[in-house]
Amino acid sequence: MIPLIKVSVIVPVYNKEKELEKCLDSLVQQTLEEIEIIVVDDASTDGSRKIIEQYQKKYPTKIKAYFNEVNQQIGKTRNRGLKEATGKYVGFVDGDDFVKPEMYQAYFEFAEQNNLDIVTGFYDKVSKTTTRFENPVFPISNIKERPNLLLEIDYGPCNKIFKRSLIEEHQICFEENLKYEDMPFVAKALCYAQKVGHIEESYYGYYIHEESETTTIDSHVYDMFQIMDQVQKLYEQVVDKEYIEALTIRQITRYMLQQKYQIDQNVKKQFIADGYQYLKKMNPNWRKNSLYKKENFVKRLVKNHARLLKLYCRTN
Repeated sequence: MIPLIKVSVIVPVYNKEKELEKCLDSLVQQTLEEIEIIVVDDASTDGSRKIIEQYQKKYPTKIKAYFNEVNQQIGKTRNRGLKEATGKYVGFVDGDDFVKPEMYQAYFEFAEQNNLDIVTGFYDKVSKTTTRFENPVFPISNIKERPNLLLEIDYGPCNKIFKRSLIEEHQICFEENLKYEDMPFVAKALCYAQKVGHIEESYYGYYIHEESETTTIDSHVYDMFQIMDQVQKLYEQVVDKEYIEALTIRQITRYMLQQKYQIDQNVKKQFIADGYQYLKKMNPNWRKNSLYKKENFVKRLVKNHARLLKLYCRTN
């Protein structure tokens, strides 16, 4: 009798040959036996496909491999993995990251013990040093009981597992034509989840390349406006407007600040200007949002004043 799969782990891969073996080793060594590792190669041009084929041959009962004929980008690649998943829960690991051996057993047992739709936890940012990202800890709850979850949870999918029935019932998938596809996926799952829980441990290692900041800040940063339009519409009948506005302020100002790493000076200047216009259109008095005002004073001081923010971002 074939054992039921408890967790399906979806691994999108594009040109990750340097880190891929470490990633796959960390998955095949999971203490949870009833696991499937769904690796989707997005038409890599390096040696990633060869590595995947070697691991599939070595671990035929654990690894399922799929290969896109042409590059589809990460949203479509993750969605293909979702279509192939059979586990009670699904998780995501990027091809250059890694997880501790106990991760999915700990997540699965915590989810089952508490009948959770989503489990999240801390994660480590790994470069030359390791820094733990400790997002706020919260009790088991849902967004209606605890609207502050909108601000407490992080919007990356990789330090989480999601009940597959929740995803299928509400037809939750990743954006395929916009950057920052993670956020609406997590936001939708959070919106419909009945119970969300937090593990106070870090099992996920998020690998940061030296060039990560500069290579990810480009003209696609404008996609964040469309992403936030979606999230605002999703939650407008679910939580008080104050929470939606606070989340929007946090996300838009975050990417305004990241223009510090923007190479194109024209994009840098224009996005900062458009960011302020977006917030003003949302609410002319956005700076007075009571939840936003709980942020660090110095950070708010920079965000609130265009001249200081431009100075921080070194605009010409």
